Amino acid sequence: MSIHRYTVVIGVAGILFGLGASQSHAQAPPEAETGRQGQPEESALAAPAVLEDDAAAKALRSLYVPDGLTSDQAVHQVLMTSPDMRRTRALLREAKGGALRAMSGLIPRLELIARYSKLSPVETAGITTGGDSSAIDDLINQLQDPAAQELWTGLTSFQFPSLTQQYATDATLVYSFTDSLAEAMPAYRAAKKSKVAAQHQIEAELNNVAFNGRQAYYEYARAEAALGVANFALEAAVSQREETEALVGAGSAARVDLMRVQAQEAAARVAVEQAKLGVQVSARALQTLMHTEELPSLGEDLSEPVTGIPTETEKTLQDRAYQNRPDLLAVRDYIEVARHQLKSAKGGSAPDLLLRGSVQYSNPNFRVVPQQDRFEATWEVGAVIRWAPNDTIEAQGRTRQLEADLERAHADVTLLQDAIRVEVAQGYHGMLAAQSAIGSARLGLSAAREGYRVTREQLQAGIVNTTTLLQAQSELIRAQVDVVDSAIGLRVAKAQLRRAIGEMP
Repeated sequence: MSIHRYTVVIGVAGILFGLGASQSHAQAPPEAETGRQGQPEESALAAPAVLEDDAAAKALRSLYVPDGLTSDQAVHQVLMTSPDMRRTRALLREAKGGALRAMSGLIPRLELIARYSKLSPVETAGITTGGDSSAIDDLINQLQDPAAQELWTGLTSFQFPSLTQQYATDATLVYSFTDSLAEAMPAYRAAKKSKVAAQHQIEAELNNVAFNGRQAYYEYARAEAALGVANFALEAAVSQREETEALVGAGSAARVDLMRVQAQEAAARVAVEQAKLGVQVSARALQTLMHTEELPSLGEDLSEPVTGIPTETEKTLQDRAYQNRPDLLAVRDYIEVARHQLKSAKGGSAPDLLLRGSVQYSNPNFRVVPQQDRFEATWEVGAVIRWAPNDTIEAQGRTRQLEADLERAHADVTLLQDAIRVEVAQGYHGMLAAQSAIGSARLGLSAAREGYRVTREQLQAGIVNTTTLLQAQSELIRAQVDVVDSAIGLRVAKAQLRRAIGEMP
């Protein structure tokens, strides 16, 4: 058994045998904080009173290890290592990428091309191609000037060149009014809103992961305390069995009483093994969330008063949740996203109007006739109206899909609001029950401890038998478990309520 677990056993013993030295003081019952007649409604949740340093507080304080792990430290470690957080943060990067993509559609499209082409040779024509060459030769021969004859002979034999290679560079700038204004602009607004929705999703996941980590920590604390109670119950059963054996040997007790005590000892040993299993399972659960192999030790003082409990009425807390819950805000953001996407899809069904300009610098440049083996620059500017029926049909189909998505999003908001209302009610009334349980458990422990003391004295006087003593011992152990459960339950209830209203648990 670890040092920490010995400390737990000592703390349990302190509760069982040291409580009678002082009076138990419970946290203020929630009913005492309700509004007075004629005054505005007030919340039944009250700030917990400071606990006096009685035996129960001392025992609860002994359940933790100095410099051990607190619930806040556990939550921080869980948040830092949670794959759920990394996965959710990826949504923000995805939304930023979508915004960048959509923004590219708002500006003119510039396309730069450099190319080399190998061209097939073609038969080219000359000045006299297609005419009667013999008649042309007769005309030339009739010329009296030799120079004129030589000139015309060269012209008739001239052939345009056939170039078989081309080097070209092109720069083209295109601006689509339909794509930019009717499609890209709503798509860009949708992408920007998606970034906001992703941030709310991250915050919602942050609250969920934090609650899971805190709950796992307190479940481990509960399991450690249960093991301490089980170990003490076993020690008490062993002690009771030894006393009963002595009484049987002295003839002061029947052997059947010894058999009852032995059965109680056997049941206590089974309870210890079950408690050990609970500690192992809860420890592994916490280690898994924290992504560590180090065995956690409890470093939180459960005797300290619980602070930070919301004190508003249930209706006020519900309104806060509707206003602040990040998951609800994310769904509302996605409704805006769907509306912008719907506008973008509708814009895709309209004819497209484009302005286009380009510059070409090439060798040869095919706009230069005849072809020449040199670089020439040319440009062109134009306007185009383009419409494809297939694009219109596709846009209409996309529009109907987005309209269905929008209807589902509105339904999701209603469903989530209903779920939030239930969660707030559970958290609010769970906090009321937890505050009440704190006082009841402490008073119950005081009564059980006194009952156990009186029953032992009655057994020694021969007034009662061992069965009555075993019942008193069971009530005492159950009361100890209630004290620990109520201290932990109040902290879990606080985390549940804070998460329900959209705050960090």
